[in-house]
Amino acid sequence: MINAANILQVRRQLGRALVFATFVLSVLMLAGCVASAKVYNNDKTVVYNGATYNLGNVKQIKSKISGKLSDTKTVDLMGADKKQIEAYLKEYKTIYVRMAFDFDDQEMLYRASSVSKYSEYSKMKSSFDSAGKQINSLMADKKKLQLKLK
Repeated sequence: MINAANILQVRRQLGRALVFATFVLSVLMLAGCVASAKVYNNDKTVVYNGATYNLGNVKQIKSKISGKLSDTKTVDLMGADKKQIEAYLKEYKTIYVRMAFDFDDQEMLYRASSVSKYSEYSKMKSSFDSAGKQINSLMADKKKLQLKLK
């Protein structure tokens, strides 16, 4: 016959086994959660013309376009439209256009050349705008760490 002491002992052993199984299952589930957690660093870089620019701690990215009209006169072309560019070209024949990105205190010169037609300026501006979009995309994407501009 089974006595009450044996029943209590069996219940204790089953309880301990159940607690142990629950503990092991919890540890395995926790290990699975930790292993699947993604950790991304913020060391983003832009590579252009053989130079590497670290954007990891950059707070503000600005773009700037300037035009040198003569030896002494330089103008901001950032918001210039087609009529303004053509007026400068009509008066000065050529404009030395300089396009750059400012990463806080670091400047990345993107393009700098003389233009004598609006179409040349337009191509430069289009390429510059595309590079700006790529840089914005890099900064917005948590997984992407490097951008190689052409």
